[in-house]
Amino acid sequence: MARTLTARLHQTDGPNGIRLFEVFDHRFLRVRQTVGPNTLRDYAMDVAILGPTARTVQHNDRHWLWLAAAAAGVLLLSLLVLYLGQASPLLLLPLAGLLLAATIICINQFLHSRRQLLIFDSRYAAVPLVELLVNQPEPDSYQAFVAGLCADIESLVRDKGLSPADLRAGELRSLRKLLEQQAIDLPTYEGAKQTLLAQAG
Repeated sequence: MARTLTARLHQTDGPNGIRLFEVFDHRFLRVRQTVGPNTLRDYAMDVAILGPTARTVQHNDRHWLWLAAAAAGVLLLSLLVLYLGQASPLLLLPLAGLLLAATIICINQFLHSRRQLLIFDSRYAAVPLVELLVNQPEPDSYQAFVAGLCADIESLVRDKGLSPADLRAGELRSLRKLLEQQAIDLPTYEGAKQTLLAQAG
C-alpha cells in the first residue's frame, strides 16, 4: 500500500553530510543520514515509539581536541629539549612551528564542529533514535517539522487508545526492527529490552 508523505525535513550536516527526515501518513518516520557518497544510517520506525518530548544537547567532535592535545604535548616536549640544549635550534624550531600550527588548526576544527542537537529518545527505554540539527539556516521549516512530529506522536497514542503496556510492547518490537536495520547495536537493544521488561514487571 502506498504511503503519503506528510512531513519532510532536509538538513545539511557539514560540507558532505545530509540528514533527511520523512514522515508518512503521520505515523512512520524514515531517517537517512549520509556523509559523502556513503549512507551511514537508513532506518524507519513507528512514531509512537518516540517520547513526547525531546532533549537538546551540545555536541563536539572531540577527536579534534585529542589531536590538539597530542600536538601541544609534542610541541612542549620539543621546546623542553630545545631549552635543555639537547638538540639544534635549526632542527627543532621548524618542527615547533609546524606543531604550533597543527595545534591551532585542531582547536579551530574542534570549535567549528560544535553542533546543537535535538534528540528524540524512545518513550520508555530512553534509546536515542532521532537527532535533528537545531541551528540550521531555515528555522521555520525545522520548527514546523518538530511541532508536527510531536503532534503526530501524541495523536497516534491518543487516537489508538494505547496503554503503557501496549506502548512498551510496541517499543520492544520496534527496537528489534531497528536492530535488524542496524540503527542500534546489540548491547543497546539488550539493555533496552531489560529496561522494558523490568518496567512491565
